[in-house]
Amino acid sequence: MIQVNFTTHDYDESAGQWARRPVAQLIADGQDVAISGPHADWIGPDISIVDPRSGERVTRADDAERWARLLPFAYRSGDIDVEVAELAAARPAAGAFHFPAAA
Repeated sequence: MIQVNFTTHDYDESAGQWARRPVAQLIADGQDVAISGPHADWIGPDISIVDPRSGERVTRADDAERWARLLPFAYRSGDIDVEVAELAAARPAAGAFHFPAAA
């Protein structure tokens, strides 16, 4: 599972400094992709991205997780910062808790 966070910077006049603002978050899990956030419409789910290692064009339909990993190459203008993280698959809540055996 791949999580991609998109942020931008706006000048906060009241604080007198630049502040990081969330734009959107994309989750790619297998071939499923979900985009959410205040400006999710800024993220183009149908763009193709050139993989700089292979020179191959990659689309979401080809391999959603690979495509998500390559998103920083699609948003290089500096207006939007892109951070990619690999996440472990979520375990069901019941599987996350271990109770000691009764004595």
